[in-house]
Amino acid sequence: MVKKDAHGFELDKNDFVMLTKSNAELAQKKVDGSPKEVNEKKASKIQKTLRAIGENSSIQNELCQLIQEKAKVNFSGGFLEIIRRINITNSTRLSGEEQEEFAEYIRCNKEKILKQIKKGEVGVVNDIAEAGAKTSKKRYNFSFASKFCTYISRYHFNEYDKFMPYDNVLQSVLPYYAWVYCKIKKVEDFKKKGNYQGYIDLARKIIEQSQVLYGSEERLTLKEFDRLLWYKYKGLLGEDLIGNPNSLLIKET
Repeated sequence: MVKKDAHGFELDKNDFVMLTKSNAELAQKKVDGSPKEVNEKKASKIQKTLRAIGENSSIQNELCQLIQEKAKVNFSGGFLEIIRRINITNSTRLSGEEQEEFAEYIRCNKEKILKQIKKGEVGVVNDIAEAGAKTSKKRYNFSFASKFCTYISRYHFNEYDKFMPYDNVLQSVLPYYAWVYCKIKKVEDFKKKGNYQGYIDLARKIIEQSQVLYGSEERLTLKEFDRLLWYKYKGLLGEDLIGNPNSLLIKET
């Protein structure tokens, strides 16, 4: 009999969430539901993110609605409003200067960038990230670039298995799944090396190996993989293991 936590998620032998369709569907259901489980400390930040990723209605998903509205006029008004919304809902911490620089870069390269995103050419993430180096902060914005490409892919091209946001939650929890599912002992810092291709490749490899364990019908998309781990380890449940020296995650990695 499969062990479950108090919220109904199926757990593996080490009490980490199993990469199964039922768990992914449960995570999405909870994201779409009323955020009653959010504690007061995290409520504001988490609710902003939920409004950007909830999928029970297009009205609730503010980011989806915005992107689709802009796409109707071929993004003729530029991308600044979309970038601002991503910055607010995903806490990418871009300065005003950085937001404007990214908007200008994407506007000037619009056709090429949209074509790359549509085809799933993940090198576009690094190209966009490097635009941040032109600002006074000279930052390589890997996280923002991955999120921009992910949301355009999902909400404009209706593709859910070509891009995945990079964030510290996934970077921190991937070593456990890489070891348990793929016997990979060390996971690189993908952001530091600017290796988005490696990040996506590892996620796909873990997903493929989860099929060996649980069956081909349990294959997750990149969106489901990301959503499940984000929700479980950073989302409503507040089970953020990052920075906790006593957590199993830290010990396993």
